[in-house]
Amino acid sequence: MAANKEAIAIVLDVGPSMNSAPPGVTTPLETALDAVTMILQRKMFAESKDEIALILVGSEDTDNPLATGECYENISIANPLGIVDFDFLQLVQNDVKPSTVSGDFLDGIVVGMDHLMNAMQGKKGFASKRLILMSDLGGEFGDDQLDDIIASIKNSETEFNVIGPDFDDDNDDDDGGGAAAGTDGGAGDSQNGSQKPKTAQQRSGTALIKYMVEEVNGECYSFSEALPALSYFQSRQVRPTAWKCPLEIGNDLKIPINGYVKVKDFKLKQSWKRIYAKDSSMELGTLRTFHRNDEEETEVDKEDTVEGHRYGNTLVPMTDDDKLNMKYKAEKCFKVLGFTKAENVKRHEMMGDGTMMVVAEKGDEAAAVALSAIIHALHETEMYAIARRVYDARSSPKVGCLVPHIKLDYQCLFWFELPFMEDVRQFTFGSLPVKDDNPSNKKYKPSEDQLSAVDNLITSMDLSTAGMDEEGKPCEVMKPKLTFNPHFQRLYQCLQHRAFNPDDPLPELSPLIAESLKPPQEVMASCTESLEKLKEKFKLEKVKKKEEVTGENMFQENGATGDEPALKKVKMDDNLDSGLEDITKSKVTEVGSTTPVDDFIALINMKDEDKFDDACSQMQKRVEQIVMDSFGDQFYEKAMDCLKCLREQCIKKLEAKSYNQFLKEFKETLISKARKDFLEKIFTDKQGLISKLECEDGVSEDDKKQFEEGEESQKPTETMEDDTADDLLGEL
Repeated sequence: MAANKEAIAIVLDVGPSMNSAPPGVTTPLETALDAVTMILQRKMFAESKDEIALILVGSEDTDNPLATGECYENISIANPLGIVDFDFLQLVQNDVKPSTVSGDFLDGIVVGMDHLMNAMQGKKGFASKRLILMSDLGGEFGDDQLDDIIASIKNSETEFNVIGPDFDDDNDDDDGGGAAAGTDGGAGDSQNGSQKPKTAQQRSGTALIKYMVEEVNGECYSFSEALPALSYFQSRQVRPTAWKCPLEIGNDLKIPINGYVKVKDFKLKQSWKRIYAKDSSMELGTLRTFHRNDEEETEVDKEDTVEGHRYGNTLVPMTDDDKLNMKYKAEKCFKVLGFTKAENVKRHEMMGDGTMMVVAEKGDEAAAVALSAIIHALHETEMYAIARRVYDARSSPKVGCLVPHIKLDYQCLFWFELPFMEDVRQFTFGSLPVKDDNPSNKKYKPSEDQLSAVDNLITSMDLSTAGMDEEGKPCEVMKPKLTFNPHFQRLYQCLQHRAFNPDDPLPELSPLIAESLKPPQEVMASCTESLEKLKEKFKLEKVKKKEEVTGENMFQENGATGDEPALKKVKMDDNLDSGLEDITKSKVTEVGSTTPVDDFIALINMKDEDKFDDACSQMQKRVEQIVMDSFGDQFYEKAMDCLKCLREQCIKKLEAKSYNQFLKEFKETLISKARKDFLEKIFTDKQGLISKLECEDGVSEDDKKQFEEGEESQKPTETMEDDTADDLLGEL
């Protein structure tokens, strides 16, 4: 088995300096314990095989094999190297307490290294070792063995990480004492908005640790950065196991390739659901019974049951043999179906739960040359390869694209899964009225100042240049590979709390997790001005609801109760005219969008005979507008009601020609605007052309039938194309 485990020794300082903080501010020890707990949670609930040891520096007792009575005192191995379990979590939560005795953190590093090397003896499968020091470096230390410690870390190839005070302090090397350290640049730790001045002892310890880290090529993090640093303390969950299969292009060309997982959706293992935390020796089982849906709930044996699927009102039984015979059978393969321009593959069409990196098989020079030629050809012609992939004989076939990727030190193809026709969902969204050629909703068109304000906000919140690196140059913040998912850490927190406190409500969100959910401080500082300008350009006004004027409240002379005095009479010349206009319905002059059917009926019932043609024209435009403005089929029912009313009135008024001519033109519009679903609804609801049987000037039944079947005339060709595609897929 390949070595993929990690051995970690956590050296935690519990001395008095770790427990000192201003009132209301979290102490360094509390923050360190939260970080240790999160590391253990990630290892345990992800079912990692990594092993962790905990060494306490500054403990009341001494418990380590190196103690001689004079050296390595007040250092205890609280938990020896081993896989994380609930006992380890409970120890950190309940048994690690602050101490009144100071310990030497350098001696703690030596004890941690010694325990790490001795505990790994006889164990296999470890790929790396890591030593994590958590201390504010406020205790006394002896540096006489510093060179030997550095050499031991280097020779054993152990990664060295430190979580402590702010290591970017520019005043660390000053000799001004604690007063100088209280300035903005000399804060010991800026978490929770509080700055703790460094003591002279802390500045000495910080300088020594920075020297050690530089010598062993380690990493330093402040206590406020403890949570982001956890991404470094979790080993890769997916081992780089190659998927081997020849890449086939045509009938004759086969290139041996290896596929490796580049990015994959992380899913928490579910076996923790079947763990009884308090008694690991207890066997767990599942009891499931089947009952009839009757009054007695008669129990039925599992052997007498069969899976069924509802088809309308009928239940269709489906046995295991039926499933086996119906299952699509395919052989393991990786075949190129064709090539297409890169612009034809949209970003949102790249599906799947991960990305695979395709390289030539290791040690095959001919395969490397052939694959390199394909990669460069695709890159130069801006093309993608469309391929069919079957993972193994038990898997369903997938269709995806192969994207060329060329770097200075390597080149490969990236595999992205693409959707089948049944996976595609067509969503039609109306365009915002930004361009001048879009006449709809002109009143919502943003001004140049508003567009500029939004552009400035986007620019000021650009994460790619929000941070500053060590050289003072802009750099990216919240890099994906350095940003962990707070959802899982919150889940770990709740699982641990429920295991130890089964009857208590779930705990509040951890401050460290809550801090990671806030926008970066650099981004918030840079976008303040843009946000203020955005509020200025996009003013929000609360719309007051207009009170409805009725005859009751207009002419009422008494109050709510008989005891109240009479209200003041309404002046006729002030409010009567406007009130009567609101009470009585206004005269209809056109077919509106709110109640188009009622408006249409009101217009054609007027004595003016010329109004019918005008009303029909307005109704036809209104139907077309409602359909085109509909989000999906949201307004189709309203448009269909209008169409039914128009058809009915055209039959009554013997104006079938007007309706038929409109429907023929409307059909072309629906096809060109990708609204065939409404056209099908017209035929389904029998609102097609008016025939002679319904009106004298209608069309013949043959013409009506031909009009409705004209859209279906293309179906035989499409069926042949689909059959040809299916046959081609079967041959591949």
